[in-house]
Amino acid sequence: PLEKHFPGMPAGAHCLRAFEGIKPDDVHCVILGQDPYPEPGFATGRAFEAGNLAGWNELDKMFSKSIRAYMQMIVAARTGDLSYARSFEDWPKTLAAMENGTVDIEHPSAIADRWVSNGVLLLNASLTLTRFKVNMDEHQTKGHLRLWHPLIVETLRVLASKGKPLVFLGFGGAAADVLADAGIDESANGNLRCILREHPAYADAVLSRPNPFILCNDSLKEMGARPIAW
Repeated sequence: PLEKHFPGMPAGAHCLRAFEGIKPDDVHCVILGQDPYPEPGFATGRAFEAGNLAGWNELDKMFSKSIRAYMQMIVAARTGDLSYARSFEDWPKTLAAMENGTVDIEHPSAIADRWVSNGVLLLNASLTLTRFKVNMDEHQTKGHLRLWHPLIVETLRVLASKGKPLVFLGFGGAAADVLADAGIDESANGNLRCILREHPAYADAVLSRPNPFILCNDSLKEMGARPIAW
C-alpha cells in the first residue's frame, strides 16, 4: 500500500511517484534521469528530487554532485544569470544565493510539486535500485533497467504521439538509450524536441554546455507553448 514505507523514507515516496499529480495531456516537459538515489532517506520516486531535506545546504551531505549541478542549472534558468552554473566551482555561490534569499526559490520539499504543476514529468529510466555503482554494473543494466524498460518506453511513446508541444530532457546514457528505443532523439522536430546531456553526476560535462532548461523554454516558446517556471 502507498501509505507503507521503509523507516526514514520521505513521506509519500514510492517507485511510481513520478506518475502522481500529472495527467498525460498536461505534460509539456519530460525530465528523464537514470535511477533513484541509492539512499532511502533521499529517494522519492521522482527524478532529481531529494527528500527529507531541512534546507538546500543539506545537498552537501549527498555523495553525488548530480542534484547540486542540476540545481545550479535551475537557478541559472530561473534568474537568467548564467554565472550560477558555469562550472561546479560555482556551487557555493549558488547555494549561498538560494539560502540568503538572493534567489527566490522554494524549500526543497516544495519545488518538485511546482514543476509537476507546470507540466513536468520527473521520470527515471529505472524506477528501482538495490545497489549503486557510478558506472552501472550488470545488476542494473540487465536487471532493474530491463525490468522497467517496457513501461518507460511506452510512456515516452504515448506522450510523443499526442501531437502537443513537448520537450524531452535526457540526462545520462541510460536516459538516451530509452529515448532512442522510443524513437526519440535530438533530430526530433514538429511538436517535439529532445535535448540530451551527460548525467549531472559528471557536473562539469553538463555545466560546460548550454543550459538545457533554458533551451527547453526556448523550444516551448518556439512551438507556441507556455514555458516552464523553473
